[in-house]
Amino acid sequence: MYKFIETTLKDSETLFRAYLNSITGTNDDFWEEHLLAGKAYQISVEDQIIGITLIYDNENMTCFYIKDAHIRHAQPAFLAALDVFKPEYAFVPTNDELFLSLCMDVHQSIEKQAYFFVQGKAAVRPPEFPRALLTLAKPEDEADILDTENVAENIRLGKYFVLRENGTFLGQGFFNRGTLVPHTASIGMSIHPAHRRKGVGRSIIMHLSELCHENGIKPVCGCWYYNHNSKRTLESAGFITKTRLLKVWFKKKEEAGDEYN
Repeated sequence: MYKFIETTLKDSETLFRAYLNSITGTNDDFWEEHLLAGKAYQISVEDQIIGITLIYDNENMTCFYIKDAHIRHAQPAFLAALDVFKPEYAFVPTNDELFLSLCMDVHQSIEKQAYFFVQGKAAVRPPEFPRALLTLAKPEDEADILDTENVAENIRLGKYFVLRENGTFLGQGFFNRGTLVPHTASIGMSIHPAHRRKGVGRSIIMHLSELCHENGIKPVCGCWYYNHNSKRTLESAGFITKTRLLKVWFKKKEEAGDEYN
């Protein structure tokens, strides 16, 4: 009954934009990357396109969307997609009501993957380190950057900032302009172990937030669910979280019984 036609996000831009507009919040670049790297399929019934789904690395469903006018097809079409693609799990943001509800129908287990943050409205104390100490990273800063992948390329693209005091490297900031939602930027920080608990991280986040606002961009953040230090740092810099990213493992069809009927 349901057909899944391989497509691209470019060729299905209107449909995919409708999906993005259905989400009740803003998510970070980790979520974006998994959508952009997935294989896209239009969902059709009786030769009418009713939705779209994305499958990442043949095992992770990262999007499932049905147009409002065809929402009665959502549950059977979702079960058909599971039968066809056999994903092991889904990455589901909790601000995606339809996708989350469908996953709950046939979930085996749930892992808490990440927090997504947006800037709150409560006043917070000023940053401990002035903005003048935070500068765009240069090639000569590469040796100090605490990451190990794509460092030189990200410096070239202007994504890294470094915070130095009297020449000493204290930490780094990361600024990644949104692709799916261009008026946003994911910002983050990493702190040299010798300079933690001094306000370095929150200062970096506050300054990058200010930079976003100066350019008409909405700052968003994310961190692994169990990175409690990052969560505390982001909250002390004025960010709040209402949204989680969940890793939902699916029941096998032969184990699910009536839930797949």
